[in-house]
Amino acid sequence: MPFIVLFFGLLYIGACFYIYMRMRCAMPLANTGWGIAVRILYIVLCASFFLGFALQRNHLALSYPFTITGNWLLAAALYLFLIFSVIDFARIVNALTFKADWLTFRYRPGDTKAELFAIVGGIVCALILIIGYFNAKNPTRREITYKTEKLIERQFKFILLSDIHLGVVNSDRYFSRLANRINAEDADFVVIAGDFFDGDPQPVLQSRADSILRTIKTRYGVFAVNGNHEWIGNAFVADEFLEKNGVTVLRDSLAQLPLGVTLVGREDHSSRFHYKGVGGRQQLSDIIENINRNDYSIVIDHQPYNLEEAEQNSIDLQLSGHTHHGQLWPLNFLTSHIYECSFGQHRRGNTQYYVSAGYGTWGPPIRTTARPEMVVINVEK
Repeated sequence: MPFIVLFFGLLYIGACFYIYMRMRCAMPLANTGWGIAVRILYIVLCASFFLGFALQRNHLALSYPFTITGNWLLAAALYLFLIFSVIDFARIVNALTFKADWLTFRYRPGDTKAELFAIVGGIVCALILIIGYFNAKNPTRREITYKTEKLIERQFKFILLSDIHLGVVNSDRYFSRLANRINAEDADFVVIAGDFFDGDPQPVLQSRADSILRTIKTRYGVFAVNGNHEWIGNAFVADEFLEKNGVTVLRDSLAQLPLGVTLVGREDHSSRFHYKGVGGRQQLSDIIENINRNDYSIVIDHQPYNLEEAEQNSIDLQLSGHTHHGQLWPLNFLTSHIYECSFGQHRRGNTQYYVSAGYGTWGPPIRTTARPEMVVINVEK
């Protein structure tokens, strides 16, 4: 884990330097004292994500502007890097072939063509971020129906949510709207497939999330599993908060509902990095050893790894999240390569799967791949 953090940290620093070398020709007063101030401001902006993360636990109020700015800068860095990479590729091809004058320039102060490309690149990036922001703030309602031959008492309806990422960026107002949408569905129960918290639980503990959570009404309750972000923060504090406010947290455990439904909550894969000598999560076969096989079985597993395990254990439906389907294009191609199913419905044998793109966002409040979603699932005979 530390190696991964270091790798992506260095990658981000390299991208910021590359962007600076392309944007500096459009920075005003580059060779004056104000130019030095602009450079210092740019360094602070690039570092704001790390500053916000470091300040959250002990200086929460101070962390807010750094966290929000840093999250937006992550998305801006990705798209500016892609935009200037495309421009540089076109410049290389042009230098080797067409030698068109309008693509012949160097990124340095005083070159008007370089300045124009830098400005246009910044405008295109800003448009992408604005569109992505509106996409992220307008979740969709997705409805799915599954048929079963199991002896369920009646047709039932439940809501799947994943990756809410409640915290500094996604706060009370956002969560209150979600609670209202849930209550409008008159669902039998709600499943939260991990990452209810964005990380450190302190922003949630100091918010109105507890009172909002208690307003959610269903017939049989709200059930949740831990995601990797619960473990990144503090899963024990997160779980205590949820349990105090009426949520049943399933950690390699079962919940049997009177509908003829058994919920199987898996501990997250990332728990093995945080357990102190316990050894991580249990095998699915051990958890369901005494399950009623006539029940409709639903496995909730935050990360959609090892999908064959649910199939081998004759599970009816597995629900996952985690991937965000990349959240920011073109990262969806990466998640599609890593996971057997990065988003949507999937099937292996008699086992159905649904991997949600998530309701919230990690990092920037921006989505340029799948829309955020609340998934309404009907199960009928």
